[in-house]
Amino acid sequence: MRFHCLQHLPDEGPGHAADWLAAHGHSLTFTRLFEPNPVFPALAEFDGLLVLGGAMSVHDEQSLPWLRAEKAFIRDALRAGKITLAICLGAQLVAEALGAEVRPNHAPEIGFWTVRFSAKSLEHPLLRGWPEKATVLHWHLDTFTVPPGAMRVGMSAATATQGFVWGDGVIGLQFHPEMTVEMVEQLMEFENHEHAEEQEFVQTAEQIRAKLKSVWKGRKLLEALLANLVALHEGEANAYGR
Repeated sequence: MRFHCLQHLPDEGPGHAADWLAAHGHSLTFTRLFEPNPVFPALAEFDGLLVLGGAMSVHDEQSLPWLRAEKAFIRDALRAGKITLAICLGAQLVAEALGAEVRPNHAPEIGFWTVRFSAKSLEHPLLRGWPEKATVLHWHLDTFTVPPGAMRVGMSAATATQGFVWGDGVIGLQFHPEMTVEMVEQLMEFENHEHAEEQEFVQTAEQIRAKLKSVWKGRKLLEALLANLVALHEGEANAYGR
């Protein structure tokens, strides 16, 4: 299967997702939005879309003009029925494309916090194999409403909407299941988090490091999700004789 990745920052790559895709024989190409003159592929050139996180907001079009082109590309991919996995900023971009509102959360959510997944969402084929709850990495200031026609995936104490599934093959997650230990360290350095003070839903660098083993819980969620996405695509391909 051919996946294409929209990457917004050098240090926020696909992480565990790239490892799983390579191990299972799937290709991964990139549009790196942080490079000059980013180029988007033709829709026929990929089967699945992976949209990553970033420090910017979906509303930063004036300072980051490439956001307009990215949003148009995402809308085209959704209209074409491309299987899509979107994470953090990526989930906000896809949610907005589907008609949801993206706005500041009532509080920042940074660190390893527990997400509880709804019983209804766990019945969805994309979430097959997921547990009722998991402690995963969060790093966001904004949130989104559930897009029209979508189903909420879960919630945490700080954020009412931790993700959504739309149709059979589109999922957005507010948390970060893709990040490796090294990526978490890079993110803390990028965000100058070393001396950040503890808040209600913000952990210090020391507290985050004490919970770094939890990245493996996110990885298990991601691997199950990718396997389900690939199975969906292969099932559709077989159904249409491709």
